[in-house]
Amino acid sequence: MKKWLSHTNSTVLSVAVIGIFILLTLFLNSLGGFQLDLTSNKQYTLSDQSLTAIKNVKEDVNILVLTVENANNTVLNREVSDMVQEYTKRNSKLTMKQYNLTQEPTLASKYGITGSSIVLEQGDQYKVIDIASLFTAVGDGSDGSYQFTGEEKLTQALMNLSSTEMHKMVFLTGHEELGLDQLTTLRSSLEQNNITTEELQLNQAGQVPEDADVLAIIGPQRDISDTELKAIRTYLSNGGKLLLSLGFHEDMKLTWKNIDALMTDYGVVDEHAVMVDNQQASTMGPLWVVPEYGTHAITDKLSESKLYPMLSLSIALTSKEQDKYTLSPLIHSSNDSYGETNIAGLLQNETTNDPDQDVQGPVELGYAADTTDGKPKAVILGSSIFMQDSEIVNGGNRDFILNTVNYLSEKEDGVTIRPRVQSGYQTAYLDGKQARTIFFVAIVAFPLIFVMIGVLLWWRRRRV
Repeated sequence: MKKWLSHTNSTVLSVAVIGIFILLTLFLNSLGGFQLDLTSNKQYTLSDQSLTAIKNVKEDVNILVLTVENANNTVLNREVSDMVQEYTKRNSKLTMKQYNLTQEPTLASKYGITGSSIVLEQGDQYKVIDIASLFTAVGDGSDGSYQFTGEEKLTQALMNLSSTEMHKMVFLTGHEELGLDQLTTLRSSLEQNNITTEELQLNQAGQVPEDADVLAIIGPQRDISDTELKAIRTYLSNGGKLLLSLGFHEDMKLTWKNIDALMTDYGVVDEHAVMVDNQQASTMGPLWVVPEYGTHAITDKLSESKLYPMLSLSIALTSKEQDKYTLSPLIHSSNDSYGETNIAGLLQNETTNDPDQDVQGPVELGYAADTTDGKPKAVILGSSIFMQDSEIVNGGNRDFILNTVNYLSEKEDGVTIRPRVQSGYQTAYLDGKQARTIFFVAIVAFPLIFVMIGVLLWWRRRRV
């Protein structure tokens, strides 16, 4: 009888445990997307901005993850895929499809991509995110750690996909500026942000289009005419905004009369001096500057994330008193820098810091001019090469110029999500002996120990 009761109790206990397990499984399944993120940097926890954007998706969106697989980027590709899956878990309107880009030339051609990318597609509209732009090395990158901005850029693309907020930016031509054919990456990024672009021959058109939100003058080599200056001032006085980014020319001091006058309207003075930064001399070269940020809406988030632009052949700027606009320094060179005024000597690779003639560092390299009621009016930068296709992917170049344009355009649906800092991954390579040891312990030793424990318990209960 005692033995029968013991077996009955064991049976009841087993049934109870199974029942509790089933009920717990059903309960957890009823929680839907519930999950507990135990990662140190909350890698799988989305921000409130992202959750709101995901909730607001009312039409089907296909998210295509097209990656190039190799030993160097397997972990990074998986991080991107994991992030996209976090979005699709929270709204059934979002679906993810993953492809090997090298095996899908048709898709690459359809979306005009050449490298690993995320494509968000809704009907006949689509947005493309370059996966390489989501990762930025921390510090000198020696420890392998990096920043991941995937959530911010995916959420922004998701919002832009259905946004009705559109802006227009026109690029002045006719003075040997950097044209849109040299700024294809910037142009694509602007269009992904719902900012259309076109070039403007002002001496032919006669006026800046009234529907242009921003007039961009990028790296002019020749001065604008008196007539063009008048037309630009008319556009600006009627509510237009200006992005003026200087180029380098050996005769700029003598020939840039009207460009200098346009800058002076906002209290910015061109010193006609090329920046030499000894802090960068041993790494990138003395004509390169990795500037520090001032305090402004354009730069604050970039400063927190330590995303700095990388500039070359930068022109020194200063400011003068005026009461029409509030002038805010955006970027400046290091203390160990100076603005070389002897351009002829610089062209012969001869430069020394002359305290009596040269502009002493730190030197301002960019200003934002806002109206007295806090509205953006102009941004004037001492460099433009960082925007061209060969340079825009370096450092924080792309983020800096996009923040600048978004600020001038007064985009209302901008997203600011702090990047996640990830520790570097290291690959462990095992030799034959190590591999055999792991195999023996995991496949042979551990199971054998459990079998022996089970046999011992069975034997003891049998004796009882």
